[in-house]
Amino acid sequence: MCPLSLIQENQASLKQQQQLLMNLAMRQAFHVLQLPVFELSEWLKMEIEANPVLEIDFAQEEQKVSLDDFEQKPLRNRSQELIDQRRRTHQENLLTAPISLYEYLTRQISLTITDPAKARLAELIIGHLNEKGFLETPLSDIEPSVPLEIKQNVLLQIQSFDPPGIAARNLQECLLLQLNIKGKGGGKAAAIIEQAFDDLVHNRLPRIAQKVKIPMSHLVRVIEREIAPLDLYPGHQFFNSSTAPLIPDLHFVCLEGKWHIEITTSFLPHFQVVPIYQQALKDLSLQNEEASYIRRHLVSGRWLGKIIQRRNETLRRIGEFVLKRQIDFFEGEKGGFAPMTIQEAATELTLHESTITRAISNKYAASPNGLFPLKSFFTQAVHTPNGRKISKHNVRKMLARTIENEDKINPLSDDQIARQFQSLGIPCARRTVSKYRNALKIAPAAKRRKWEESGI
Repeated sequence: MCPLSLIQENQASLKQQQQLLMNLAMRQAFHVLQLPVFELSEWLKMEIEANPVLEIDFAQEEQKVSLDDFEQKPLRNRSQELIDQRRRTHQENLLTAPISLYEYLTRQISLTITDPAKARLAELIIGHLNEKGFLETPLSDIEPSVPLEIKQNVLLQIQSFDPPGIAARNLQECLLLQLNIKGKGGGKAAAIIEQAFDDLVHNRLPRIAQKVKIPMSHLVRVIEREIAPLDLYPGHQFFNSSTAPLIPDLHFVCLEGKWHIEITTSFLPHFQVVPIYQQALKDLSLQNEEASYIRRHLVSGRWLGKIIQRRNETLRRIGEFVLKRQIDFFEGEKGGFAPMTIQEAATELTLHESTITRAISNKYAASPNGLFPLKSFFTQAVHTPNGRKISKHNVRKMLARTIENEDKINPLSDDQIARQFQSLGIPCARRTVSKYRNALKIAPAAKRRKWEESGI
């Protein structure tokens, strides 16, 4: 007889589990919900092209930009429009791509360097410059077979090119190069940068005055007139980054005293099922594999239209919720946003928080007050002792205004700002002020201080 323990080990056990299985259709729906309208338009065009039973409805597309109005205009107006069109075409043909930093510098090589080997080495060094115009790569790593002395001589020649300060290895060298080109390499400004560069970066002017042995009044004038105008990043003027157009997905519009929400759909292509495939299914002349192929793509096409419609409806519902909660902001009665969380929106709209997060991601809303990221309307609240709620967005705006209006000779520290907010009934710790200030890209008090010319 087998022991009881062995019998129990051989027994089968049943366990009930709940598990969410996300199929391809659900992932596609979540992806569509997260896309802003411009990216959604490009994605939708690719999906239409990939589905053989779908085609773009050109009749709907032509309604967006119709030529009927042009045909009905008087002859004189049409002639003038043709002239304007030719002028625009001519002007567009004159446009050229902006010159890059590499092209601009390599064109100057032949004016300075005649030796072909050194000219090729100069091209290699220029090719290692970053977008700021600095050479971060060590010379020893560039063309290792060439002696370091030769590379240093070529680098010195490149550093004489325009724009001034180019090919410097750090910011300190960049500023000194610009002063040398201006003929001020032996002046007080160069001495300040050479002897007290770290103090200059941190705005420690009294230390600089002691190191360079210069009166404070003279020091302030030198910094403002000779150092401040220098270019920190000489290569930036040639750096061009392409940016996608910023198109709002929602519009909050007030017409005749009533607010309306409009979802941007004009950029989305209209599509339809190719009639020949619909007719083929009706004729029942297809083989099973062919019919199954067409039906599968028909289902995919219908699902594509359904998730686009569901995305727009979700955005509309979220827009209605935002409009209701932020009506004071839209009507200009209050300067900032009211506290409002994603959890509150999910509860009221009976949607999951992740759905709200995806829907507001990377999307913008246009209103009479300006263009705002949709997620910026959702802000946490700061609770005051008297029971009031202030959004963290408004606290950051108050912080920016406080620093903007401060005494620049004696700027407020984070601790002083925190005490000011606490006196107004806003609980705010010093570390919170520091966090908000860094988020606003505002320097600390020591670097914001403006020194008087009269002395220490």
